[in-house]
Formats: sequence, C-alpha cells, structure tokens
Amino acid sequence: MTAEEAANMSTSELLLKLTATCRYDKWQRPQSEQKDQPIKVHAKVHVYFLGAIEAQSLKFTAHILLMFRWRDPRLAIPSGSGLDGRVGSSMGGQGLLLRDKIWVPHVYLSNERESVVMGAERKDVRITLHPDGRVEQALRMKVTLYCLMNLQKFPFDQQQCPLMLESWTYNSSELQLQWESTRPVTVNSELLLTEYRLIDTRTTSTEDTEPLLTAAEPTHPRLRPNDSAIVMELEDEEDRALEENEGLRANFSRLEIRFHLAREVGHYVMDYFMPSILLVAMSWVSFWLDPNAIPGRTTLGTSTMLTFITLTRNTGSALPKVSYIKATEVWFIVCTGFIFGSLLEFAFVNTIWRRKKEVPLKKVNSKYILKSTLTPRMARRQLQSSLSVGSELDRCTSWPHQLNQSNANQLTVHSMDSIHIGNGGGGGGFDSCDTLTSAVSAPNRLDDDCLSIQIPVPGDQSGKLEGQALPPKPSFTTMTPQEVAKWIDQRSRLWFPIAFLLFNALYWGFVWI
Repeated sequence: MTAEEAANMSTSELLLKLTATCRYDKWQRPQSEQKDQPIKVHAKVHVYFLGAIEAQSLKFTAHILLMFRWRDPRLAIPSGSGLDGRVGSSMGGQGLLLRDKIWVPHVYLSNERESVVMGAERKDVRITLHPDGRVEQALRMKVTLYCLMNLQKFPFDQQQCPLMLESWTYNSSELQLQWESTRPVTVNSELLLTEYRLIDTRTTSTEDTEPLLTAAEPTHPRLRPNDSAIVMELEDEEDRALEENEGLRANFSRLEIRFHLAREVGHYVMDYFMPSILLVAMSWVSFWLDPNAIPGRTTLGTSTMLTFITLTRNTGSALPKVSYIKATEVWFIVCTGFIFGSLLEFAFVNTIWRRKKEVPLKKVNSKYILKSTLTPRMARRQLQSSLSVGSELDRCTSWPHQLNQSNANQLTVHSMDSIHIGNGGGGGGFDSCDTLTSAVSAPNRLDDDCLSIQIPVPGDQSGKLEGQALPPKPSFTTMTPQEVAKWIDQRSRLWFPIAFLLFNALYWGFVWI
C-alpha cells in the first residue's frame, strides 16, 4: 500500500485494508526490529481499587487498567500519507472486533482465581494503532487473585500480595515482557483500604521455567496373556518418550507487582488486647478477698476465664486454620495461664487456711514459708531432729553425783545406768531442753562396772567454755495457717503484675520487630 492510497482512505477503510487476511496473518507474531530477537511487549498497570483481603480464603480483589504496548511492522503506515498521530482507536465492541483481526500477545494472570473484563453493554477494551506500527491495548478488569499469607505475627503482620503477568503461548526466546520505563504501576491517590494500608508497590521482571510438554497416561490395547513381549516393547518405547520429553522445558517471561500491605491494628488493640488485659487484671482482685471467701473468689475466676475465651473465639473466627502458632495464640495461652494461675492460687491458700496445725519455721522469709507450707511433715521432722539430744536427756531419771565445787567446768560420771542433768554447783548446768554439743573425752576404764567420763559444762563466765563460745541455740518460730494464707495473697498481689509486665515487654518487643 502506497502513501497516496493511504491518504485517500478513511480510518475505517485503512484499518480494514491493514488487517485484510490476504496481507496480514494474525496467528503469526510480529518480527522484532533485530533479527532473531524476541518481540518486546511493554506493560503498565493502573490500580483503581483494592478490595477486602480475605485471610480465610487467601485472596484479594482488585480493579485495574491493564495496558500493553508493542510494535507490529505489518500495521505501519507508509510515510508521506499525511496521517499524524494515531491512525485509529476502537473501543467497546469494535475494540473486540479489531482485537480479533490483529495479533495480540496472550498474557494471563498466573495467580488469578477469576477475572472478567468490566463493562455493562460493551466491554471496556481499547485498541489504538499508530502510524509507525505501534499497537496499544487497554483492558479494564476486575480480578480476584490468590495471596499466600504468613499469619505468624497476626494481627501485626505485613503481607506481600502479588499480581503476576506471564506469557502463555510464547516462551522468552520469542516474546519478552517488560515494564514501561516511566511509572509502570500507578495507584489511585484516593485509595483507602478497610483493614490494611498500602505501604508501597514493587515491580520485578523474571523468567519462569515450565515444562513445554507433558506425557499422557500410557494406554494399551487389550492384549492376550501370551503377548508379554509386545507389552515389554511398548513399555520401553514409552520410557524413552518420557525421557525425551523430560528435557523439553522453556522459560516464560513474567512481570510481577507486589503490593506491600500492613494490617491496621487499631481495631484489634481496642477490641481484643485492651479487654484481655483488663480481664487478666480483674482476676487479680481475688488476692484482696479473704482466703476463705470461696463463692466470691470462685465466681470471679471462672467468669473471667469464660469471658476471655469468648472474646478470643470472636477474634480468631475469620482466620484460616494454620499449622504454626500465631502471635494471638501466644497471647491467649499466656493470659489464660495468668487467669488460671489466680484460680490455682486461691485453691492453694484456701487449702492452707483450713489446716489445723501451726507451721514451724526456721526463719520468717519466703523460702522457709513456702518450703514449710508445701512440705509440712518434713519441716516438723527437722524441728524434732534438732531437739533430739535434749529430748533424750529429758527421759533420764536421776543424777547420781553433784558437780564438783572445785572444778565447776568438769564433772565425772562413775555410772552410766542413769543420768539426769540438773543445775550443777557453781550455777553452771543444762536444762532439759539444751542440746549437748560439747566433745566427750576419751573414757578411762577403772573396772568392769565403773566408767569415768569427763563432760565439760558451762561455767560462770557468761557461757564461755575454755575460751570457746557455745554454738547458738537454733531459733524456731511458728505461723498459723491463716497467717500463711494471707502472706501468700500479699505476695501474689506483687508477683502476678510484675510477671505480666515482663511478658508484655517481651511480647510487644517481638511483634513490632
């Protein structure tokens, strides 16, 4: 077609002339400007709207304008025809008709669930031809795309939801998808999302390796039992075919947009985390109630637990069932542990409150109170063993000899049949509860029936024994079970809040990193 012929034609006539089947084959891809090079198709996307991102079904909806641009030399207008700018622009049904007459790249959304070209009476498709052979195609589409989400930090998670464009018919050696050099992706400036906020969009251009051919299921005709040789030959041929087809793979050009989305946490903080913190703190009110207030403390603990479980069920109902632990589940487990711990603390102090025997203590501190409370028999056994020496001496009936006045710090025993410790001469002696800890001198055998033993006893020098101080007497005290129960409640008022504050510091530090 000459320039004079093109100048005398209308736009419709020119389009029909250019796309006539006698000179244009729509099934053959255009030749590249450089020989043996793939044709380059430039893409651009405008995002009108991003719908709700459904975590339950791992999908999101978008309204987009998808634009492609490539050059087809067969549609170029001869120079000097007097046509400037665009040769023609066809929209709606006419755009579909024109698209059916020319070659267009077969590009699909590889992560789409469903898609549709928008438009009520006429589909929103536009085809534009330029005199130099450039072709522009624009489609307004509604697409539902899959988005594989990582919900480990829910609701403080950030998602990367992709929109992937990939060539279907031609591999990367025949067709190359490229983003436009300037602003390949634009987003509606008034775009607002309900649960997420759009942080940014990133574009990438990659290649995807896919099998070019897939082997079909082997089928054999019905053979007789004695045809085993034929069966083996057919199987060998199929194995060779599979080995040959295994290497038939090709790279397909791919364009990808990643929408970086961050979840808005205001709703979850106000409707889940703050109420759960208040419920945990409410369970601590039982520490200020009387340990014997069974109805009040039991009702408070169980009602707090049931309310918290109901609150959690409403929060996680819209999430998919995943195999890993989410941040909300960690929060739920720990808060449940604190509420249940307050119930266990009440059961513990109420059990102590109802005891009858006093609790013996070596010292009045947390270590010995808890040890004596948890193992009361062991505490009493230790008390009895420390006083065992004095108790044994108490069971003696008589003391046969008086202390020697001239040697007040020593006494001689000539008979071991019966010993009774009383107040010796010089005012130094042991009472029935004292513990005998001084060393006994080596026995001097006088005869078969007499044994002489020298036992040092306290003198008058303020409890001094030959320059050495006596070991201190073990001091023991006791607490009533009611005093122990109130002591545990007082400590719980401090321990539980401190532990919960430490957990919050670790938890919020983790989710915000």
